[in-house]
Amino acid sequence: MNPEYKAVKDIIEQSEKIILTTHVVPDGDAIGSVIAFADYLKLQGKDPVIINHSHTPDNLKFLDKDNSIKVFGSDIGENSKLIEEADLIIILDTNEYARTKSMGPYIANSKAKKACIDHHTGINAELYDAFISNINYPSNCSILCDYIKDDDANYLTKNIASALYVGIMTDTGSFRHPRTDASVFRMCADLVERGADPVSLYESIYATTTMPNLKLMGKFIDSLEFFYDNKVVTGFVTQEDFRLLGLNIDHVEGFSGMIMNILGIKVGIVLVELKDNIKISFRSKGEIDVSTLAKKFEGGGHKNASGANVKNVPMNELKDKILEELKNYLN
Repeated sequence: MNPEYKAVKDIIEQSEKIILTTHVVPDGDAIGSVIAFADYLKLQGKDPVIINHSHTPDNLKFLDKDNSIKVFGSDIGENSKLIEEADLIIILDTNEYARTKSMGPYIANSKAKKACIDHHTGINAELYDAFISNINYPSNCSILCDYIKDDDANYLTKNIASALYVGIMTDTGSFRHPRTDASVFRMCADLVERGADPVSLYESIYATTTMPNLKLMGKFIDSLEFFYDNKVVTGFVTQEDFRLLGLNIDHVEGFSGMIMNILGIKVGIVLVELKDNIKISFRSKGEIDVSTLAKKFEGGGHKNASGANVKNVPMNELKDKILEELKNYLN
């Protein structure tokens, strides 16, 4: 067995009270990861508990058939006690405690052992008793698929295969992002053979547009501005937009991908005003590494897809700072 895989497997076998969590504002790869790995642990005779900072987006709730994912803020007393008394905390699809938002300090202070399975850059190995970190994978669910198969392919049940397929499909931008190679399609073919239905899963994720969604997209399109010979596009969504339409950040999913489809665009920036900060999504094509740009704003991620959260800076001022930094990346 792969040494990293074995280290994680060993620490799981030694633990009974296991907490799973993922990053703030979870996407398909994040929810797919916690659901798939929780089901896998149950097949090991474990009884894992999933606790996330954020609510599960509406279009991903179908994966959580038992409504098992706890939201930390809904009962801080109970959930913090679960974290405090855990034997093991496994962080999936991020390698930073801070990316679990309100849960970060509780995880750091817990005496539980810590494990991480992630495909982003910048892991601090000192934070974890065991970890699997590989940036060559296009999604975290791809790592989990290999890990589970390395243990025993029979653990890839229909439900697990479906959750993993969702993670791979969404994090590859429906199989069009960089690192979508032949191995990705072979992996997905195997998941389909094990019960994942590509048609129904795609419809569950993407065929969920409503009139308020379309109106929000219209407001976002109206906000688009183009810079640097039309190679860079920025767009924003405000709290007022959300309030008027009765929506939230879950409904911004796909906006980054949409602007990257504009002919000639090399870098796309989406700014979303939240109650206490501004969430930035950075996207790029080719050799432009937006992960280093995201780090300038205390964020991170992948070469062509990264993010950050910034507090106490007005949106227009933040946009100007980003555009100024971008000069160094476009030359």
